[in-house]
Amino acid sequence: MGRGELFPIINVDAVAPVRAFYETVFGGAVDYRFPADGEPVYLTLRIGPSTLGIGLGTGPAMYGATPLPATGHAVDLCLYVADLDAAIAAAPDAGGAVVVPAGDTPWGERVAYLRDPQGTMLLVIRET
Repeated sequence: MGRGELFPIINVDAVAPVRAFYETVFGGAVDYRFPADGEPVYLTLRIGPSTLGIGLGTGPAMYGATPLPATGHAVDLCLYVADLDAAIAAAPDAGGAVVVPAGDTPWGERVAYLRDPQGTMLLVIRET
């Protein structure tokens, strides 16, 4: 990652199912993992030009509290995809859910809301 690049880190209570969801539904590819061997407690996925961090957030972080959303819904992620229907179809088989089916917005985008296996809400938008 470069200077000034901003990327979200989702804190979860199980890394593997969340990793599998983002790999299956959005084509994520592991860019970094820690530790290098065994089950990772942290990894980054490259999704298109963006990076998503997934960290095991079941204990207190450096700031002293157990992070969200491992303990509840705290953030929505927005992803642009070439094939919205394919993402919607893949979500349930990958452990996620379709919360709001695809629909057209007043501002001209076709969108849906998905939920990953840990409850993170995803506003998924068809690329135009």
